[in-house]
Amino acid sequence: MQSIKNSTCSNEVRVALSVNNKVVEFEQEFKEKKQLRGNIYVAYIKRIEPSLQAVFIEYGKNKQGFLSFSEISLDYFNIPEKEKETLFESYSNDDYTEKGNDTIANVSSDSAASKNVNESGSGFVREVPLYKKYKLQDVISVNQKVLVQLTKEERGNKGASFTTYITLVGRYCVFMPNSMSKGGVSRRIEDANVRKQLKDILSSISLPKRSGLIVRTVGSGKNKKEIEQDYNYLSSLWQSIQKNALSVNAPSLIYNEADVIMRSVRDFCSDGIEVIVSGKEAFEAVRQYANNALKGGKLRYRLYRGCVPIFTYYGIEDQISELYSNRVELPSGGSLIITLTEAFVSIDVNSGKMTGEDSIEETAYRTNMEAVPEISRQVNLRGLSGLIVVDFIDMLKYQYCRAVESAIRQAFKDDKAKVQFSYINDFGLMVFSRQRIKPNIQEINTTECLHCKGTGRVKSNEVIVASILRDLQHIANKNRNKSFDLVAHSAVIAHIFNNKRNTVSTIEKEFNITLNVNVNNSLDVNTFVLKQGDDVNLNDYKPLQNSGYQIGDSSNEEADNSNKLRSNFWLTKWLSRLLSSNN
Repeated sequence: MQSIKNSTCSNEVRVALSVNNKVVEFEQEFKEKKQLRGNIYVAYIKRIEPSLQAVFIEYGKNKQGFLSFSEISLDYFNIPEKEKETLFESYSNDDYTEKGNDTIANVSSDSAASKNVNESGSGFVREVPLYKKYKLQDVISVNQKVLVQLTKEERGNKGASFTTYITLVGRYCVFMPNSMSKGGVSRRIEDANVRKQLKDILSSISLPKRSGLIVRTVGSGKNKKEIEQDYNYLSSLWQSIQKNALSVNAPSLIYNEADVIMRSVRDFCSDGIEVIVSGKEAFEAVRQYANNALKGGKLRYRLYRGCVPIFTYYGIEDQISELYSNRVELPSGGSLIITLTEAFVSIDVNSGKMTGEDSIEETAYRTNMEAVPEISRQVNLRGLSGLIVVDFIDMLKYQYCRAVESAIRQAFKDDKAKVQFSYINDFGLMVFSRQRIKPNIQEINTTECLHCKGTGRVKSNEVIVASILRDLQHIANKNRNKSFDLVAHSAVIAHIFNNKRNTVSTIEKEFNITLNVNVNNSLDVNTFVLKQGDDVNLNDYKPLQNSGYQIGDSSNEEADNSNKLRSNFWLTKWLSRLLSSNN
């Protein structure tokens, strides 16, 4: 069952795929921040960087886009047409894997060339990649108009990445209108008979010159009519894009990739799935997509009319809320601890209250095997990517380690992202990398804590108060007979009054000072302001980032102190000369 929620009050769209009342897929998109990946732009080349083997393009945003030389199609090379024809014929391959069900399955000239081999004499010579045959500055010119597709969105200081190899993703096919490849069948379809049947269907479809077609994994078992119908839709879409590209000025956006609702209907909906939609706007979008793209295919969908929110009614809301916790409970009493760091994602498997086995080894094996499907589910739901390190409970038996490795590979078999695995080492660690196909849920739905600054921990009140007292003693020693003002969080002030009142009184008596305290809960817990003077103005005094405190003086007092220092300096100098002359 698939539930789609279009919330008008929160201005967001959420999609969940639930199997046996358990969420296995979750997508979220805000209307103000829609996914740009897959969008097609008419851009122009702004700058050529031969040292990077890339160009920077203007595509209508504040930052320029990055376009690698290997991602520039031969169509844009400033070379004779006959030479282009010869190169197109030499670079061809007919079997490619699908990179992701809902992502762009780009097949660049580099990947095509790296797999193409030409027989020469007694051996085989690998074809040189296309971009290595020419110099970038010789075949590409500034202000040249290009049709590009966004492959990686902006992240931090990094600009977006693009390709000129356009890919249009349909329900069963991926159409590549300017590909160096003829396409093929997804390698995830392993059945030999099914692959042969799909290749026969592909060979019977008449494709335009210099274009390719890939049958997706979901196209397995589909007949020629269904695949050809999907291809015709993508072909007409490409013709519309080409027509629009000729009539607009660069830079311009000419094609929006399908939103989260369309992608979900396209990728997940089959004959055995019912689509339940909350919100008339989302329901209308599903209906139009089913009629236009699916041509009235067997898609069951209905509008949810209940008073209770749809995700709450189907028990999905609670499962989504669990994605923000770093602890995931396992059915038998164990748990997973998921921690995101700057370099990698750490997943720790704990046995917890899990008991009942004959030995420690059996308990470890059972806990690890129970954790494997949950690891796969959490990684997919949370959108975790990059380097992922799993700390399994140590197992001594060789066959147990191999069984867990086999299980985790099987659990990620249907993952839309590309995943590469290592083996469980002697320390019980298994490392695998996962392709980033969407931002993780913490990245888009959470902000950095104002107190801990992303570390996950803050200093205790005891440590903070100890720092305040050290600084107060140091400053009071240099500024005796003065009045000081302390501005800090209410929790810190309460700790001083309850636990350090005698210490403060001792410092006041020893240096003959007065300490006045003021509460300001807008300050971070571990930040305080220590100010000298009778008047306290919080607007004029901000906490220092490095030291955690600051001292302020009035301008008159600064001038008096400066004059005293100067007079003392000249007096000392005059006395030293007088004493040296007498000697």
